[in-house]
Amino acid sequence: MRIIDAHAHVYDKIAGITQHAPIASEKNGRVKIGTQLKQFIPPSFENSNSTIETLIAYMDWAGIEKAVLMSNPLYGYTNEYFLRCVEKYPDRLKAVTAVNFIEGKKAAEELAHLYDTTPLFGFKIEADSTFQCAPGKRMTDEEYMPVWDCVNQYHQTAFLHLFTDQQIADLAVLLERYPKITFVACHLGADGCFAPQADKKNFDFILELAKKYKKLYFDTSYVPAFFQEEYPFPSSVKLIEKAYQTVGAERIMWGTDYPGMLNKATIFQLIDFVKVHCSIPEKDMELIMAGNATRLFF
Repeated sequence: MRIIDAHAHVYDKIAGITQHAPIASEKNGRVKIGTQLKQFIPPSFENSNSTIETLIAYMDWAGIEKAVLMSNPLYGYTNEYFLRCVEKYPDRLKAVTAVNFIEGKKAAEELAHLYDTTPLFGFKIEADSTFQCAPGKRMTDEEYMPVWDCVNQYHQTAFLHLFTDQQIADLAVLLERYPKITFVACHLGADGCFAPQADKKNFDFILELAKKYKKLYFDTSYVPAFFQEEYPFPSSVKLIEKAYQTVGAERIMWGTDYPGMLNKATIFQLIDFVKVHCSIPEKDMELIMAGNATRLFF
């Protein structure tokens, strides 16, 4: 069975923001957040970076054919590194733009330039890091409409990591307003659905949105990290099966959230908890593991 990772991270160094503080690479998988040292990825990542060469080695080892490189302000702005990666492995990689969403019109102009002049595509909002410099702001505020207008004009994909009930509600507004954008709810809806403080009805709500709007997709990356369980992650399996039963296989894509999820599982376990342990027919599983990502991105 073909396998495509719809959600992987690479960076030559970490230089971003999280927990209202700068985050930077140290050594052996550690990062410094403000003044605090924290283990962030496995110690085998000697320089606390995630190089494209290491990702490709993992992909080759595990039989992963292609990957989508996902941006995130937590890691910093990675466009230049992503361009080098895609240039080096053009048949195996697609890469998502990294722009500062809260700059509004300026971010929209940067997106248009990237769409016109580079192979980078889409854009990603990791809402927690994105709005740490703009507390109280919402994705649907008028000052950010130029970004959404640009993405809509270019028929691009928006990848959303949602954290709050409010952001889940904003997704409904964006789906209605922007018919030419393909939306991907990363991590099956992420913290906005599964964090302890989240409204437990949010997952049902986002699945109902997907039934209504055929342009809303999900990826399965990171989901096991929301639960205190060991492989094969039964709670995560049930959520993926529920999504499959509600919206069908055509709108679900397998992903890893590499390298962070190597803290939780091996690369083979990240494949098999979906491919082997989810009760989904093989023909539909082929769509989840590679077919949908091929159609959308490759």
